[in-house]
Amino acid sequence: MEATVEKNLAEILGISLHEADKIWNATEKALIKSITEDPELRLRGFGTFVTVDHPAGTVKNPATGEAYAYPAYKSVDFRASKDLRQAVNPDHPVK
Repeated sequence: MEATVEKNLAEILGISLHEADKIWNATEKALIKSITEDPELRLRGFGTFVTVDHPAGTVKNPATGEAYAYPAYKSVDFRASKDLRQAVNPDHPVK
């Protein structure tokens, strides 16, 4: 069975899956709003979401040699905290 955030929330908080789903949906919306308002969102013990600006540019199709332009865009990088890296790799020391 696939583990879900909602299922884990329900177990940890002792609430129904429906209530946990409502909490997760609200949390997800709050995280997205926070990330779009601030270029860096730090969640202690979990990690940091960082908004990265990518400039417009051009790229060539290697098969045809044809160049095309692409617009500037933003992406979100995630940097896991030491605690999270240690939890994922319990047998390896994390610096």
